[in-house]
Amino acid sequence: MPADLQRIDKQRSDAAVEVKLGQQLLDQKKYKEAETAFQKALGLDAGNAAARAGRLSASEKQPSAQGLSAEKESWDTFYSNTFVPLLQLAAAAAIGVVVLGALSGLVAHFVVKPHSVTWNNYDKQGVALFGTFLLIGCALMLPLYAMFEPFSPTRTVLDLGRIFLVVSVVVGISAVARARSRPDQSLNRVLKDWFGFWGWLVGVPAGALLLGWWTGLSTPHERLLVLFMALSCVAVLLTAASLGQLLRLQVEARGATGAADAAATDYLLARLHNLGTERPPGLNAVPAVTSLSSIPTEDLSALPAGKVAGALSRLFFALRPDRTWQARVVWVDENRVAVTLNRNGKHAESTIISRRDLGLPAVDDDKANARLRAQLLTGAAAIILVRLSKSHPQLRPGLCGARDWRSVTLQVIANSRSLIDNPDEKVALLGRAVHEDQNNLLARLEYLWAHQKQAGFDSPLYSQIAQTVDRLLGALTESGDSWRTLRIRGYYRSTSQWLNLYAEGGYSDRNLLRRARRSCIRLEDACETPDADRHEPVDQLAKRTRPLAATLHSTIDALITQQPPARPPDPIDFRAPRLAYTNACLDCSLLKISGGAPPYADHAVQHLRVGLPAERDVNDAKKDPRLAPVHSYAPYQDLVGVPPKEFLKLQPFADTAFAGVADKLAAAGLNNPREIIRRTIGMGRTELATYLNVSPLLVDRIRQIALLTQVHPDLGDPVMLHLLLKAGIDSPTRLKEHVENDRSELMKELRQIAKAEGVPSVKGIRRPRSWLTAAKKQSR
Repeated sequence: MPADLQRIDKQRSDAAVEVKLGQQLLDQKKYKEAETAFQKALGLDAGNAAARAGRLSASEKQPSAQGLSAEKESWDTFYSNTFVPLLQLAAAAAIGVVVLGALSGLVAHFVVKPHSVTWNNYDKQGVALFGTFLLIGCALMLPLYAMFEPFSPTRTVLDLGRIFLVVSVVVGISAVARARSRPDQSLNRVLKDWFGFWGWLVGVPAGALLLGWWTGLSTPHERLLVLFMALSCVAVLLTAASLGQLLRLQVEARGATGAADAAATDYLLARLHNLGTERPPGLNAVPAVTSLSSIPTEDLSALPAGKVAGALSRLFFALRPDRTWQARVVWVDENRVAVTLNRNGKHAESTIISRRDLGLPAVDDDKANARLRAQLLTGAAAIILVRLSKSHPQLRPGLCGARDWRSVTLQVIANSRSLIDNPDEKVALLGRAVHEDQNNLLARLEYLWAHQKQAGFDSPLYSQIAQTVDRLLGALTESGDSWRTLRIRGYYRSTSQWLNLYAEGGYSDRNLLRRARRSCIRLEDACETPDADRHEPVDQLAKRTRPLAATLHSTIDALITQQPPARPPDPIDFRAPRLAYTNACLDCSLLKISGGAPPYADHAVQHLRVGLPAERDVNDAKKDPRLAPVHSYAPYQDLVGVPPKEFLKLQPFADTAFAGVADKLAAAGLNNPREIIRRTIGMGRTELATYLNVSPLLVDRIRQIALLTQVHPDLGDPVMLHLLLKAGIDSPTRLKEHVENDRSELMKELRQIAKAEGVPSVKGIRRPRSWLTAAKKQSR
């Protein structure tokens, strides 16, 4: 009996231990283990209430734990059976896309020849889109089928085979038809340029059929594999054809030693993007610039100058399938540059640029400077741009008809302040540009305009050139931003020129006015922008020119109807000085037709105060015949300094050939005629020419004008000297000829000039006998 009691006490004690363990397991949320402990406690002590309650609690909480375990098992199943395979599929597809893309870049080397002409954008984009879709599809579907087999291979082979055959035929026929739609592309040229493409396009399906027949593929899986391979080849072929036609250019410049030249590379890159856009000096209503390059910024790149960076960049770009053109410029010496152009890794062009071949003077290596190097780099940019235009027709309109790089180079140099030494060389350079390529319409117009500027309003050549320019502009039928820019420039200049000739002729030739009106209407048409959302440079030019064209139109209408138009805005509202200058010309026209009404003269001077911000603009205004009605108006004379009050303010010193001469003479203390005469005797003439950096012939002209002041004290008056120069008398010899030939005719002309200049009472005009006698004695 005592032994039984001891056994019962021990079981109860063990049950209490299990209950305590079960409670700990419950706290640790180990419900299944807790339930086992409580169950064991009940086995030892069936009446243990704590064990019964604990088992109930563990049993109630255990189903939720089982639910969490089920969710975990579901996630583990999804992760192992779905997520990981999809990740593997994506990785395999990505590798496939990279490999097929790299193969496309390599195949472009064989498909697109260096001289091949690209298709139009719609064809390229369509082929690129379909090729990319097919490439990604093949890279994705091949591992997808191998891993999951989501479709029946038998039906798939038939469906994909039909699609493959139809697409191959449609792509081939449409590509040939669209390529032949261009006027410069015959069937023979298309087949010759794209023989490799047609061969592969026909050869791939034929090869797939032959492979299937020769190997006797019997299972659908084998046939599907061959079909996937054929589709992958077509995808690579189509993608290569589209990538190989891209306009992606990489440039590199190297010195004679082979080292990379970072400065030359950057300059070449900038020239390729902005060729022909350097602005000329002075205040121009319509800047005399026409961009020759249509290459987008994103299509240009340059190799880094460092050795390591350059090597890594070459490796990177070699793996990129879309880097089609590579240009390398190497300095041979300061007079020669070698230019090499590759397309898809194949040689496309090599040219040597020589200063002598361009008609530029050769220089010694130790005397070369950055400007002379920039001239050769401009030639390199012209070579690259012209060669690219042969393969990419979208670049041709930007060249304005030019097909020869020498013509483009000379034309850009002639119109660039940073590339030309003497402005007098401009006409000769433009003449050679036209000689090299008569199709370069921009060079022809620039050449005519340069000659016209030298001729002057009173020369018959001036009006003849204006008529020629109108015919050239009227014959333009091409579209494009460069042609539109040329029209805006040309018609604005034409309108102004005909108005100048009308004013120079005394406002009498109505035919000149009709020509001006016709050019103005064409100018307004050229300034119309059909797409208001466009913000290209030509659209900004058109927006800036429209108010100028409206003012010119108002001027012409006022001159035709002899009635004043509505008043333009006050000067304080003007944002562009040239618009104020154009309104000043309108005021002068109104002054002319109103018989000299004072308000118009005041308005003209107010506009000119806004419209003449620089000395160069003042000098141009002095020669503008449209401002003649206010020449005698005192506020105008004070504004522009006419008639001049000092010797160095005379008109010849404002001419282009004498640019900067007056300032240098004043700095040297040669600001009066006597000093100039004294310093130009003997070797002083050459020394002065060297100091002024001008030709000795120009020094001779300055000396002859100074000698005029020594004929008689009245001719020492700058105002009287100004009148003689306006009459074409710039030396004692010419004065002698005019006095001896017809004294009365000379005085009649001088009085007319004096009246027009607003100085009819100058002493030399009121009492000319003494200086006329002195001039006659001077002639003996």
